[in-house]
Amino acid sequence: MNAADMKKRHSHRGERIGEEIRRVVSDLLARELKDPAFDGMISISYVKATDDASFATIYFTSLGTNDKEIELGFEKAKGYIRNEISRKLGVRRAPDLRFKVDAAERYGQQIDEILNELDLPGKGAEDFRIVSFEDLSGIINAYERYLVFTHIHMDGDTFGAAVAFADSMREIGREAWVVVGEAPPRTLELLKTGFVIDADQALSNAETWLKDEDGEQSFLSIAMDFAEIERLEGREEIFLSATESLCIDHHVTSKPNCKYNYIEPEAAATSEIVYRLLKKDNLPLTERAATALYVGIVTDTGRFQYSNTTPETHMIASGLLEAGADFTSAYREIYQNIKAEKLFVQSAMLNTLDIFAGGKAAMAYILNDTLTKLEAGEDETDGMSEILRSIIGVEVSVFLKERPDGKIKASMRSKEWFDVAALASEFDGGGHKRAAGFTSELTMDEVCKSIKEKLTVQLAEKGQ
Repeated sequence: MNAADMKKRHSHRGERIGEEIRRVVSDLLARELKDPAFDGMISISYVKATDDASFATIYFTSLGTNDKEIELGFEKAKGYIRNEISRKLGVRRAPDLRFKVDAAERYGQQIDEILNELDLPGKGAEDFRIVSFEDLSGIINAYERYLVFTHIHMDGDTFGAAVAFADSMREIGREAWVVVGEAPPRTLELLKTGFVIDADQALSNAETWLKDEDGEQSFLSIAMDFAEIERLEGREEIFLSATESLCIDHHVTSKPNCKYNYIEPEAAATSEIVYRLLKKDNLPLTERAATALYVGIVTDTGRFQYSNTTPETHMIASGLLEAGADFTSAYREIYQNIKAEKLFVQSAMLNTLDIFAGGKAAMAYILNDTLTKLEAGEDETDGMSEILRSIIGVEVSVFLKERPDGKIKASMRSKEWFDVAALASEFDGGGHKRAAGFTSELTMDEVCKSIKEKLTVQLAEKGQ
């Protein structure tokens, strides 16, 4: 067996182990697990296992039973389940197990229920589909040309995942371009490459490089790390001109707007999803792609500090380092390359600091006039919400920035238990439980007042 065959065999081992574990646990549910928590209709949708069989996450769906009760039931039976896996698969040591509700499947069920209740003509499966991870390969392989889009106000995950995917496709001879809505921030310039273009470049070249052999436009648009069309800001025309569209995302608040939508809230970053996709299909992972994915994971996990970090996150990071990810340059450019203006912005922000709700909330802002006087750009406002969150006793932090167009951009973080994504949704925003944001057309005073009122009440109601 040559090296390529060995690599391919290794890349599929975790998938095969996961399927074997799924069959064992499904059989145990049907025949042997008698806990009342398993009385409802429960099914094992899939199992994600590591190649070395040391760890596996078992994803389940249910009807008529509380998900938390099911998770507790599985935890109680974990020892027995591991023994049965070891016995039936003939392995000396069964993998460590984790049990999670299949959020993507549940999300699809909720979407179907909402559509059925609304009974809107023309709104159904033909408009968008929630797809599984296994479906992604078929959707992508149906095309030879891709435009991969980052969301506006790009971060390391949207840019890193997009660059890595496009790079891998180009390595196998396909056409792939990353279409950005603004120049990458200085901290992400190490990921810039010749196939990163803006909307004008995409439109001007569409006639020549987005044609199939018959002269017809045939390409797939991919929304990487976001689902909402409005986050394209000026690139809608080229995105919607695609033959079909695909969303790959991990935000729990995402609302599907593409023809195909894969949303995995359990993933720490969209870059994790792209990594698993490339490995599953045995696609090339160059040093450039590995570095891009590493940047995406490092930034979206706060250097592996946030609660979205899992054992699998570290294993993926290890795989990226083995593939040649330039982590030293990544850390230097992102975290050790700040301008003095950033410290001036921090000083100006702290002059507006408001700590309230019994010390559990911290909020500060900066106006566009101040940024102009300080000659500070977008990079110099990054990370301010994390600084506020680090204050002793603070559970929720909010940093507000006035944009040149007068709109207010809010960045929110929580430390342990408060769901900032739910709060952001009240302002038509979204994100993760511990990191979220929104953009508002209200004035700075109006936004500050509204956030303070809501947080004061909600922290009092949900205080721990």
